[in-house]
Amino acid sequence: MNPPGDLLREDRRPIPLQLVDRLRALIRDEDLQPGDKLPSEPELAARFGAARGSVREALKLLEQDGTVDVRHGLGRFVAAGAGLAVDRPVTIFESATEMLQSRGFRPTTRVLSVEAAAATREEAAGLGLAGGAPIVRLRRLRLHRKQLLIYSVAAFPAAYLDGEDPAAADLGGSLTLWLAGRDHRPVSSAAQLQATGLPEEIAALPEAGGHAEWLLIAERCVDGAGRLCLFSRDYHRGDVFTFTVLRRREG
Repeated sequence: MNPPGDLLREDRRPIPLQLVDRLRALIRDEDLQPGDKLPSEPELAARFGAARGSVREALKLLEQDGTVDVRHGLGRFVAAGAGLAVDRPVTIFESATEMLQSRGFRPTTRVLSVEAAAATREEAAGLGLAGGAPIVRLRRLRLHRKQLLIYSVAAFPAAYLDGEDPAAADLGGSLTLWLAGRDHRPVSSAAQLQATGLPEEIAALPEAGGHAEWLLIAERCVDGAGRLCLFSRDYHRGDVFTFTVLRRREG
């Protein structure tokens, strides 16, 4: 395991997501079994050189995906489902940039178009707006070594531009960080996954490489205040990305 500070300096993802990986490694490397108790928050914070708040958020994410159980008054324990730990649990919310970087890619972005538009029925529902409300629609390719990994169509309320010309907005980097700069950082989402093909005009691009299998994720995102802030339809290349769902019986 890396020394406490090293990974936190090299990895550009949010600290809680980095800590999720390190906590999973702790469970694996120390051969912790279901029912074994995890170190306390202060102990983990000292061990990883991180703030207790970041450790707490990472532990909550592990609770959500069934890796950790909380026993009030006793602490946190390895859950029965920990042996099912997965590479890309859909319970983890992360931006496309964070996801690609965590897999070792060095993504580049090509903006195909950015336009002020009237929201379609789907976009309006995804953003909690009235039909035809003003939005900004952003179409981008996410590439690695000129190979298309993600085609994204994202929409957000036009008011976020505060009167700025959409064509002048700097939308070539992380959209999550851009929204954060306007007090609308996405923190959670509801997503639908569907196997599909690329739209014809995108499939015809040489960067698409003729790949036929793509996974479409339609996602409604909310910010820290619980406001719908982003609706996206992202096509992920099927031979690169897999997402796993952990299921638990209620009761």
